[in-house]
Amino acid sequence: MKPGRHSKPARARGDPAATPGLLVLRKAGRLTEILFLHEVATRTYGRLQPIAERLGVSVQAASFLYRRLKREGKVDLVAGRYRATMAGIDDLHHALSTLRSDVEDRMAQLQVVQKCRAIARGPIAKGDPVVLFMEGGLLHARAGLTGPSRGLATRTAQDGDLLEVDRLSGILSLTPASVRCLVVQTTSGPRADDAADRRKLSQLLSEKPHGLLAAEGLEAVHLLRKVVHENFVRFGVAAAVRDAALLGVPVQVVVTDERLPPLLHRLSEPWPPLSVEIQMVSSS
Repeated sequence: MKPGRHSKPARARGDPAATPGLLVLRKAGRLTEILFLHEVATRTYGRLQPIAERLGVSVQAASFLYRRLKREGKVDLVAGRYRATMAGIDDLHHALSTLRSDVEDRMAQLQVVQKCRAIARGPIAKGDPVVLFMEGGLLHARAGLTGPSRGLATRTAQDGDLLEVDRLSGILSLTPASVRCLVVQTTSGPRADDAADRRKLSQLLSEKPHGLLAAEGLEAVHLLRKVVHENFVRFGVAAAVRDAALLGVPVQVVVTDERLPPLLHRLSEPWPPLSVEIQMVSSS
């Protein structure tokens, strides 16, 4: 089918303008070509020398570029003035639009944080330099200059106050914590050694401190309820465990042997993998 009267010609696969986003700048001379088109489309020039000076290239290079663009129908010399043709303006608009879209997408993926809130650790005066660090899965700030992540306090704060920090610099250091899975054997009827399981679970829980306690599987929830009086996570266990561990919060999960394989699978995805320790609660 013939193109419509107002349709634009399709860009060939080898056409530099068909290359998406920032990748177009890897093609030899393409960046200079875009800048040349922008100059003659937005300014008036009667000589190539000022164009070359604006682009930071030699007059010979600017002359070579002009001749190539003229052969492609993108520029012309009209009444002694270098001008972009309609084809050149279309090429320039397409290139700048795709560059802008690509840059915006890449910037959005960076998730650059310019300010944040943290819990003050000790007294902090307005304007004081602070160091940011994670503790118990929460962001804290203390007065100081030495640390991988730093900023400036926007107001005075006492110990335990919420504090806004801006002018952030550096990278917050996060060391994932390990996940300890305490495995309960699944049975078809009441366990005769339920008391032994309670004693063993109580002993295992006391061996290591935890910031998050969870249970996965009916028998695991039932047994944990008999051992501890604190609240523990019962729903969305894999997601909660993974999030806590990545923030450096040590986790213990009481899990049935039937639910252990799918739990381990969910903890292994996505990257990064977590360090998991497995201990048996029930005796065979």
